[in-house]
Amino acid sequence: MPTNKKILIGQNEIMDYIGIKSVELFVNFIRSGMPAKKINDRWYAHGENLDEYFKRLTKVRNKSVPSATK
Repeated sequence: MPTNKKILIGQNEIMDYIGIKSVELFVNFIRSGMPAKKINDRWYAHGENLDEYFKRLTKVRNKSVPSATK
């Protein structure tokens, strides 16, 4: 993840920041509450908000853990 970049502009910049390549996964994160906002057809996010979101997201205990991972 890039560091010291506070304001992220555009879907690709946000995806690069969180380390994903899939637009489908980006949309899933948006639907699940990832803190980003679309203004005039362009996505905006703050790096610190994304960091906090993923800290909270990964801190939650999973009730169902897959038996095997790839």
